[in-house]
Amino acid sequence: MIAILVIGKPNCEYCMDMGLAARAFGASSIIFTTPKNSRVVRYFKGLSARWGGNFNVEFTNDWRKELDDKKNYKVVYLTRFGVPIRSVESILRTYKNLVVVVSTTDNKSAIRRADFNVSISTQPHTNISAISVFLHEFYSGRELALHFENARYKVVPAARGMRVARIKKG
Repeated sequence: MIAILVIGKPNCEYCMDMGLAARAFGASSIIFTTPKNSRVVRYFKGLSARWGGNFNVEFTNDWRKELDDKKNYKVVYLTRFGVPIRSVESILRTYKNLVVVVSTTDNKSAIRRADFNVSISTQPHTNISAISVFLHEFYSGRELALHFENARYKVVPAARGMRVARIKKG
């Protein structure tokens, strides 16, 4: 199980964008350190109802307590200053539960609490790209073919245009 913890105060649209990337690339939940936003919760409930899966969106006022509560998890802090992802990805795959932390500012306290300080790139990048690249590397690209249980719709690959099909139950 991979949970994404977002430290900082991103706006509603950025929360949705981070959640979309996390869900699409295989995370099971995302936790924001902002007051609860019912719009974000409704958005992901509706998304899961249509496109399947069981993606949880949570909110907390205290990211430190959130990390303390996840005793069976290894904490991975994504940054541009850590060890290259390719040097630790095989080690990270041996753990069943990970909390992947991104922060809207460099957070030395979170870095000190992390079991792994992982560099996605040595250049400035967004948290959304860090989440996406981390999950892509962690799953070795297998997340690109994820099947979400209980989906009502699916994308039909097309060389031109866009096709969505309703999935018939039965």
